[in-house]
Amino acid sequence: MPRFSDGVSHRILPRAVLGELGRLLEQYAQSDQATLVTEAQFPAAAAQDSQFWLLLSPELTVLINSQPQPQSLTSDGQSSPQCQVGMTFEVDAIARFLTALVAQPSLKAAHQKTLNSLIERLQPSAPHAQGDFTLALLESFSPATLQPDQALVCQPVQRALDQQVERSLLLGQVITKIQESLELSVILQTTVAEVRQFLGTDRLLIYQFDLEATPDTRSMTDPGEGVAIAPASGAARHSGYITYESRASEQISSTLNYTETYCFNDQTNCRLRSLEGKAFAIDDVQSAYAHSSCLQAFLQQVQVRSKLVAPIMVNHKLWGLLIAHQCLDSRQWQPWETEFLQHIAEHLAIAISHAQLYQQLQQQTYNLEACVIERTQNLRDALASAQSANRAKSEFLATMSHELRTPLTCIIGMSATLLRWSFGDLSARQREYLNTIHDSGAHLLALINDILEVSKIESGRTVLEVSEFSITNLGRQSLEAYRLESTSHGIDLHLDLKLLPDQDTFVADLRRVRQIVSNLLSNAVKFTPAGGRVVLRLRRDQHMLTLQVEDTGIGISESQQPLLFEKFQQLETTRHRQYQGSGLGLALTKQLVDLHGGSINVASKLGMGSVFTVRLPIQRLAESLAVETVRPLPVEPSVGRIVLVEDNEESAGLICDMLTAADYQVIWVIEGSQVLEQVEVLQPAAVITSVNLLGSNGYDIIRALRRYVGTLDIKVLALTDGHTPDQEHTARKAGADDVLTRPIDPEHLLKTITALMSLTHP
Repeated sequence: MPRFSDGVSHRILPRAVLGELGRLLEQYAQSDQATLVTEAQFPAAAAQDSQFWLLLSPELTVLINSQPQPQSLTSDGQSSPQCQVGMTFEVDAIARFLTALVAQPSLKAAHQKTLNSLIERLQPSAPHAQGDFTLALLESFSPATLQPDQALVCQPVQRALDQQVERSLLLGQVITKIQESLELSVILQTTVAEVRQFLGTDRLLIYQFDLEATPDTRSMTDPGEGVAIAPASGAARHSGYITYESRASEQISSTLNYTETYCFNDQTNCRLRSLEGKAFAIDDVQSAYAHSSCLQAFLQQVQVRSKLVAPIMVNHKLWGLLIAHQCLDSRQWQPWETEFLQHIAEHLAIAISHAQLYQQLQQQTYNLEACVIERTQNLRDALASAQSANRAKSEFLATMSHELRTPLTCIIGMSATLLRWSFGDLSARQREYLNTIHDSGAHLLALINDILEVSKIESGRTVLEVSEFSITNLGRQSLEAYRLESTSHGIDLHLDLKLLPDQDTFVADLRRVRQIVSNLLSNAVKFTPAGGRVVLRLRRDQHMLTLQVEDTGIGISESQQPLLFEKFQQLETTRHRQYQGSGLGLALTKQLVDLHGGSINVASKLGMGSVFTVRLPIQRLAESLAVETVRPLPVEPSVGRIVLVEDNEESAGLICDMLTAADYQVIWVIEGSQVLEQVEVLQPAAVITSVNLLGSNGYDIIRALRRYVGTLDIKVLALTDGHTPDQEHTARKAGADDVLTRPIDPEHLLKTITALMSLTHP
């Protein structure tokens, strides 16, 4: 049978306690569902009168071993058989004991295999399980449960168990306090105070190695005393310093911040034991370090006469030392004290590792937060810059578009006037040129209008001009605008209306809804080959208007469909373009749909056509706005007299030329203050007045015409600027029958005048 090894606490006890001990272990194994191994299972390896009990469970590993001792005489002269009983919870000590059993030459192979499997199952005991077992032993040997003779025999056992219980409880308390915090300073300070008090030492400290210190540091200095001792020549250096300390009284000198760089390495055995993680005790430092004057001088300086050292190994590296000092007298350290300090050092190592990981996590969290804050600020700056650039772009486009519309209006208006006035006097080539000028100007004006509309919507300056209108008229007029083009290309244009009698009216921005339908029809006609078909479907429910344009055109591939509603996107490559367009039509359409709070989607297959579906919610009609009624346009204009109030000579000349070419009699009035008298004398059919006159207020002129009885039946057409949408509302509120926005479209001007001439005031 193997003898007691290092790490096993043992006592000389009467052999009478063994029977009670064996019964207790059997009962404990049954109640705790643990495995109990005894020497009886390995008869070939057991020595005579030697016994052992190995108790294994998921939370408890304990070994009790007994060796026979010579008999001793009791107080009455009787001989008493004795034995040496040892108990340990240390996994390493238990493993060494079992390994020694396996090495017995007489042990059978099957028994060797069993013992090896037991060694593999060994694991550290939980503190609470270790305390419970010790309390069970104490209860088993308490005087209340034993016969008088048994109690007398077991008194030494009880004393030993009392000490074991106290140590287990303290160990559990210290471990609990260590685990309560992740702050390393709190953990270390708590540990040195609790352990010093329990061990009853004069001083307990933590010596921490500074692995990053420069190797040339050669002094060991007490900062308070300025004492420095030089190392021996060629000695190895390992810098460190005392970081935490607990003292029994003020008489014990403080060693905080003491440092050394060489004495530790001079003691080869001490250094090797520390690096291996083994605790060791020095009962008399003077005799133990008699050969090291360096270390003797240091220990004498800090009043150390005995010391107990447990290394703290963190991640298999020597982090520091947990050191107990006896200063006032020498002390013989007990094995359990070495074992206890070793336990504390191991748990400290785990706590230090966790604290370091926690600190790293905190640092990483801080760095991540800093990166997020910096990135967020960069994104905000980029967004602000982009928004500023977008506003500048929109303002530039609005300004340039407005400036370009005025000369374009002249080009369109004068070419239209020449075509109308010079009929019969122009050659075919001249008429072709004029038509090209007129159509190109109209195309360019439409493009500029689209750009201006997009920029106004993006800048948030656009509001809906809500009115009630007829869905049927919307569909028919929209289709008629493309009837000639579709017929010339051999495309069948069809209107599909399915409305109940009370579903024909709808409330929205008529001009922009008409533009939505126009853009979709324009695309459908453009991309549908000859012989194809384009259908406009209009449906309405209680709260929604559904517009659907279906064609049998070239279709759109799935990969290109996400680009449809992006500005300035052409699905054809530049080198293979067959269809004209700026790429603004569908982008503007989507913005107009979004402005109404609606939705637009497309279903298309390449080579099979496309279906665009728009759903618009009904808008709320403002009470202050007059309800617009869509009126059918007569084919031929009614001839009449018109008074034009305009102080801009270029604009007035253009309007006069266009209306005169359409057989209207136009009287141009420059001074707005004389308008009412002129109108009363001339009795025109209509008055066209600008709201932006230099010398007069155009809105006041409209109000005066509406108040004066002699001018009540005269139709009033107001001219406004396109970049100020509130002007139209103000003009209608003042009494204007209709409003035209500059720059003036000749065709729109003639249609509007024709409609006014046919309108009768109630």
